[in-house]
Amino acid sequence: MFDKIQHIGYLTSDLDAAIGWFEQSFGAVNAGGGPLPPSYAVPGGGRNAYLRFGQAEAEIIEPADRSSVGRLDMHHVGYVVESIEQSVDALKARGFAFATDAPFVNVFGHQVLYLDAETTRGALAHLTQLAPAVPGGAGEGLGVERIIHAGYLVKDLDAAIDWYVQRFSGTHVGGGASRRGGRNAFVNFGQVQVELIEPGDPASLPGEGHVMDHVGYVVGDIPACMGDCQHRGLRFVADAPNTNSIGQQVLYFDTDTSLGSRMHLTRLPD
Repeated sequence: MFDKIQHIGYLTSDLDAAIGWFEQSFGAVNAGGGPLPPSYAVPGGGRNAYLRFGQAEAEIIEPADRSSVGRLDMHHVGYVVESIEQSVDALKARGFAFATDAPFVNVFGHQVLYLDAETTRGALAHLTQLAPAVPGGAGEGLGVERIIHAGYLVKDLDAAIDWYVQRFSGTHVGGGASRRGGRNAFVNFGQVQVELIEPGDPASLPGEGHVMDHVGYVVGDIPACMGDCQHRGLRFVADAPNTNSIGQQVLYFDTDTSLGSRMHLTRLPD
């Protein structure tokens, strides 16, 4: 059902600074945006921008009320589907609900429909049906090929795995001890993936404990990409990537250089 992750959405207390960071650090192109009316995902309204780098995209949202927003806080995931109408029917049959009765159309002509977070364990996510023609911008900057996954912190790893397997017809493809303590798992569903992380102290997580933690950006060669990143002012937590339990090479940025937001480069196994 899900063809790819179109973008990760972020909240920021300073839209102009966040745009500048993506332009400097990822060589991103500001593809458009503007004022946002009050909505399900941004109740007080605000303004946004879409940044494109390589074949990936980020939506940056500055809400009207910035009092509790950091420099770059993960907010939502946008999943591409071929047909929102068909996907709604399929997902409703699996017990999902939607925030509104019909999608809205964004600045690029894409149809967007948010799932009701009460049926997604508290996580914000939307379906995106792409417009026939997408404006330019892809291919600029850092050579990101796609977004491989969003990572979530969860209170009960086994329950979270089962939820993705049952509700999205997912496949649990691996996992084990997490390098951060606790344990993790990877679940593939459609053409996308999620990483689930149960920390050492899961009781400290709020609500249902389905909290956005990080994003994985795919590149063709991590060592080759590192030099470009460092030239742009980014640093990493290590000198070389590690290999996770499903054969992906992973290297995290130092959050001191990524506006406090957790993200990593990923090299997929051949």
